[in-house]
Amino acid sequence: MTKLRAVPAALVLGVLLSFAVPGGTAVAAPAAVAAPAAVATSAGPVAEQTTAPIGPVIDPADNARANAQKTKSKIVVGVIAALLLVIVLWGRSIRKKKRQKSSDQAKGK
Repeated sequence: MTKLRAVPAALVLGVLLSFAVPGGTAVAAPAAVAAPAAVATSAGPVAEQTTAPIGPVIDPADNARANAQKTKSKIVVGVIAALLLVIVLWGRSIRKKKRQKSSDQAKGK
């Protein structure tokens, strides 16, 4: 029985370790090896980009619509979860009554 428990544990451990260990070791180039030509060209003034706005433009109407859809989906999920909880509790009560009835019959009541 312990062998059956050890095999899945070893497989899970192997999978976790295979994802945790990096594929190869990356060695960073020393800073002194940098090309002097690249340093000299980047020292000049940098022109600012004014053609594209920074970040996305969000329309408030789209934002309100997205919030409404998110709220609606949360309500639907909440109702489904509540129904499942009621079904589980109802099934447990039925099973408890049957168990009580069978134990009473076994005792001869």
